[in-house]
Amino acid sequence: MKQHKNYALAPWVAGALLCLGAPSSILAQEPKIEMEQKPVPELPNSISGTETVRARMDKFIREQGLKDVKDTKKDEQGRTVLIDFASATISAPPSDPNFVSARINAFNKALLTAKGQCVESQKLIVATEAIMDTALPPAERAKADAEQMRRAGMAQEGAVKVAQALNADIKSKGNMPQAIQTAALYGEKLLGDKMSEELRKKGLDPTKPVDQQAAKAIAETTSFKNAVSTVAAGRCTGLKVMASFEQNPSSGQGQVGIVTVWTEKLHAVADAIVTNQWDLIPKGEPGKTIDQHIPDDKRTLLSMFGAQLVRDEKGDYALLAYSQAQPRTKNQQSIDSAYEVAKTRGYGLIRSFMGEAVESTRQMLDAEVSTVFTDESTRYQDDSAFNKSLKAVGDALPISGMTIAHEWETLHPSNNGPVVGVVVQWKVASAQIAAYLAKLNSASGAKAAAVSSANSGAGVRAGAAAPAAPAARPAEPRKSDAFSGQGRAARDF
Repeated sequence: MKQHKNYALAPWVAGALLCLGAPSSILAQEPKIEMEQKPVPELPNSISGTETVRARMDKFIREQGLKDVKDTKKDEQGRTVLIDFASATISAPPSDPNFVSARINAFNKALLTAKGQCVESQKLIVATEAIMDTALPPAERAKADAEQMRRAGMAQEGAVKVAQALNADIKSKGNMPQAIQTAALYGEKLLGDKMSEELRKKGLDPTKPVDQQAAKAIAETTSFKNAVSTVAAGRCTGLKVMASFEQNPSSGQGQVGIVTVWTEKLHAVADAIVTNQWDLIPKGEPGKTIDQHIPDDKRTLLSMFGAQLVRDEKGDYALLAYSQAQPRTKNQQSIDSAYEVAKTRGYGLIRSFMGEAVESTRQMLDAEVSTVFTDESTRYQDDSAFNKSLKAVGDALPISGMTIAHEWETLHPSNNGPVVGVVVQWKVASAQIAAYLAKLNSASGAKAAAVSSANSGAGVRAGAAAPAAPAARPAEPRKSDAFSGQGRAARDF
């Protein structure tokens, strides 16, 4: 039986500790947790038979103090924060043997919808930024961009480095600085170059402030809108599910609803994992332990799916993937088999999360190779080529060190059927993905050279090659992959 300790200190004890130099762990205040890093709250009523998922999502953001942020898309620090709702129908009723799988499919569809909504929001942001940049000379643009990135969560030196690269006149694409060789940043540079090129065609000097009407006219062209769509899609990596809800009425099909959040910090960390550019990201302040990030309430766990980027008590980032499966019967063999299915699904969620950042970067490189941007509005449809290529990339990623942080078993309230779940943990400090991405970059560089050679007599713009592979950099110290978490919970069925 656990012994509950009383940490309340009498005033004289606290004073003595101060004089003696008490351990910081005793005197430390509650760590400041960013909004997107707060653990998922306990949501025992996340599953309902009557109340709609939309009503509960609305209630959730009000109770969490996120209503104003959702409406204004800015938090108190002035950071851009995108909070969205998305839902999908559960195709099978609770009586169906495949009910749990149908719920998982519904969650995946809702997540795809949320990512599509993120792209639509980013389109407006990207286009607005591209137009506003033309009103300032390059030096002032770089200063403004650096301040914006620093406010969004990028390290000060990293923000300056990135902003200078984005606003520099780089003649050779092969010399593109490593600091912007991720999908969204590289795309942003290409977009800025495209705007400058179009302004020159109009006889305007892009190194000087330009009339906004001229920039807006360029932004309205189909080719520029397609470029904006591609960049916007590249920005949406790192999207996080804050809460999930489910409704299963007594008759008819049920629904799954999710509340998602995107911030530049979440996106930048996802890019840093892939490219190993940790100098762009300030070391996170101490967060919560992995145990504290994982809800205790089984109803909450029952409605949770997907991968989430979190920060532990040491300030290190980790991915937690929530997955589940349905045992065919309540016997132990069936339960153990379901755990294996859930574990495999959890591993797949982490591979998919990282594969999206890798595939977005690869597609951005290919967009530059062909000098043609494509409209990415439908990239997140179920049958899209992007999702097929994402799965292929994710399956091939060299990801090791995934462990089981928590296991649970319960009965679903809609059909009293057994469900088992796992939470897979992956410490991002053990990432070895940068070398894999470097190979993709090298391959794209070779393809670019071939395209440039084949089109040298056709008026193709010189220097259209993809950026060189990122220089090899020492990875962060590999942390122990030892088990950390809560273990398998006692069965309640």
